[in-house]
Amino acid sequence: MTHFLLVRSLAMALILSLCSVVGAATARAEGALTLTVEDIKRISPKAQDVYAEAMVAAAAEFEAAGITTPLRMAHFMAQVMTETGGLGRLDENMNYSYETLLRVFSRRTISEPKAREIARKPREIANWVYGARLGNRGRDTEDGWSYRGSGFIQLTGRANFRARGAEIGLPLEDDPELARQAQEGLKAAIAYWTARGINAAADDHDRLRVRKLVNGPAAHGYEQSKVWFNRAWTQVFQGKEALGFEGAVGLAEATTGAADESALFEDILERSGVLPGDLGATEADQATRADALRAYQRELGLSETGVLDEATRDALLDPREWRHEDEGAEPLAAISDPEATVGFDMGGGTGTESGAVLLMPSEGTGAMVAEAAMPRDIVDALSDASAMYSEYEMGGRSVTPESWVPFSVIGEDDRVAVNDTTTFPDRAIVQILFDNGFGGTSLCSGTMVSADTVLTAAHCIHSGTLSGRAYSAYRVLPGRNRAVTPFGECGVRRAFVLQGWTGSLNAEEARYYDLGALKLDCRVGEATGWAGVRIMDVSEVGEATIVQGYAADMAPPGRQWVSTDSLRILWDLKGFYLNDTYGGTSGSPVFLGDDRTTIVGVHTNGLHGEEPWASHNAFTRITPERMQRISQWIAE
Repeated sequence: MTHFLLVRSLAMALILSLCSVVGAATARAEGALTLTVEDIKRISPKAQDVYAEAMVAAAAEFEAAGITTPLRMAHFMAQVMTETGGLGRLDENMNYSYETLLRVFSRRTISEPKAREIARKPREIANWVYGARLGNRGRDTEDGWSYRGSGFIQLTGRANFRARGAEIGLPLEDDPELARQAQEGLKAAIAYWTARGINAAADDHDRLRVRKLVNGPAAHGYEQSKVWFNRAWTQVFQGKEALGFEGAVGLAEATTGAADESALFEDILERSGVLPGDLGATEADQATRADALRAYQRELGLSETGVLDEATRDALLDPREWRHEDEGAEPLAAISDPEATVGFDMGGGTGTESGAVLLMPSEGTGAMVAEAAMPRDIVDALSDASAMYSEYEMGGRSVTPESWVPFSVIGEDDRVAVNDTTTFPDRAIVQILFDNGFGGTSLCSGTMVSADTVLTAAHCIHSGTLSGRAYSAYRVLPGRNRAVTPFGECGVRRAFVLQGWTGSLNAEEARYYDLGALKLDCRVGEATGWAGVRIMDVSEVGEATIVQGYAADMAPPGRQWVSTDSLRILWDLKGFYLNDTYGGTSGSPVFLGDDRTTIVGVHTNGLHGEEPWASHNAFTRITPERMQRISQWIAE
């Protein structure tokens, strides 16, 4: 029986793969589906007419986006219904009772006294729970309310309004009400769908992947989206022409039905905290279930029937039941292993064996090259190079380095130049030059941690998130000092980052995993030496911090600069200080105390976003798991 199921599964996978190719071509040939207001009302009887009419009127936009098959449209509709509570409203309902605030939000976000104070005050609730995150400027501003969840596929937070607006050419940050308008909100949703290539996941009927691409790796609202897909499919799209997706259609039909919906609502009740997860079929368990349902109905002002009636089902489909789950300031860990390695072949040759893994420092021989003057081609490349910044620091890919003003020199600038880079550990600190993929070159810093390995920031290797890409054409200059490269230059044959950097759905999640390494095509570390790497302890908060790297704002260019402060805040994956930095310093070593031979982190960013990011520069912390990764990168 197991063998039969395996064969059947493999056959179905092959059918779906072939159908995806055939179906995509057929979809382009056939054009958009015919969608009516009546179709939408069959899926959600409470859908507002103005929103349903906007979807019907958007046939050309759906065709341009390739949402032209029943399966794709059913998935798009399921996500829209999930995000808007069945097209009931295009803005997040922030009218929470005291009981609901305490049930859905963590105590880290809201205390019992604060919940009593702001209950049933939507504007105050939005400003409290969203005001200091997602690019908003603080709880004392109106950003939480202005940039609350909005649109057919809802976006939340100033940074997301800015990024989505840039994608579709609408000033959503300046005029957030646009996202809450039917036509503009739908345009934003279709653009989001297209930008993330969600049609491919829909073609495979991969409901979980579709939800992750819409909401993020944790896929909050997944159970609700399955309910809405079932309704969309059985009520409307099952009867429409398959257009070459017969295999996927068969799979879709196998995952819908009344039994499936009942089980999904049980999952939603448990995930929402309404029901405990261990209820059985005994009389006592059923009484407990009825009491819990009556308490939930009372909380929401519904008739206290104690059964899962239609009104209660509608309430459980409200985004209120899942939207709060991505409220936390710490990263989502839904990627299977965010600390795993993602490698990139840079085409720089096979290199040489690295030998034994060493995380202890080594001073090297100090032997310099015979001709230290910088070659003309490097001089020319450096003259046009710009500082590299992370997307999360800049607030989105729509912001260019030329138009963006960094905030990373805090107070009085205390940086001091390094005059002689031929001594250890200065000679083990490198400047990194690379092609940024936009037709230009960019600069970062890094540290030798073995004879042929440079530790740096991930955003100096890959732009980050699932939609990002790797950079190329690296040139590494150890101990550069103005126009002199005393240890020559190296190319890069391989690069590594953490999976959390490339696997996150957005930059705010990825920033916790901003760490990577370059594998050189030479063993220059034998001459320069290399820094050791160690793990910090929370007891070291308050110790002096030293950041040393190639800042792009200082003249003359090509010098190392050192900044000192102290370790102000230490989180599991990041640390915060007031060291003065600037673009080009990304990837620099972070030393602690008076030890400048062993690094404890990699500098990543300046001020941005919510606290403590808004008032501190930050670095990626070395953890035990990351020590293991660095060891593997060195041994590669």
